[in-house]
Amino acid sequence: MDDYFHNREDIPIDENGERDLESIDIIDVELFNEQMTAMIQGEEVEIPYYNFQKGQREYRGNKVKLEQDQLIIVEGIHALNERLSAMVPQSNKYKIYISALTQLNIDNHNRIPTTDTRLIRRMVRDHHFRGASIEETLNMWTNVRKGEEMNIFPFQEQADIMLNTALIYELAVLKPYILPLLEAFDKDNQYYIE
Repeated sequence: MDDYFHNREDIPIDENGERDLESIDIIDVELFNEQMTAMIQGEEVEIPYYNFQKGQREYRGNKVKLEQDQLIIVEGIHALNERLSAMVPQSNKYKIYISALTQLNIDNHNRIPTTDTRLIRRMVRDHHFRGASIEETLNMWTNVRKGEEMNIFPFQEQADIMLNTALIYELAVLKPYILPLLEAFDKDNQYYIE
């Protein structure tokens, strides 16, 4: 879904005067629907690429034409929202809700919250794939959580199936990626306690 983002300057502004990166309006829904419909009808389309460093959609010659009975997998916080794929016939959709529902306890009375594991996942992803610092990720986190409440949770019951992707060993796997970032984090930063 990220590749269908509007250019940064065209992203809508929220009530706080900031770019609303959680809104479905960040996505070029019209282009998405046109391309999905064309692919389902057997046409070749050139899929865009969103350059996060530049904040712009680019075209890099990534042309896609589906083979007979080939699947299209759509991933993102708006994937379950019917508005995203309004032009795609219901018979061509199978909605899967995937979430990390952590069930890891520290002891008999304290558990590791699902949101903490997801925040660590996001910090690692944002750093490695989007060039964002931990501070940038933490600065967006309140809006990310708000976006979940508005754009994911209301649509999760529309899914045909739900999958839990939490893994018991996940924090151990993420540790070598996140620990150096956390250790280098400025202790005077407003987000340090988080």
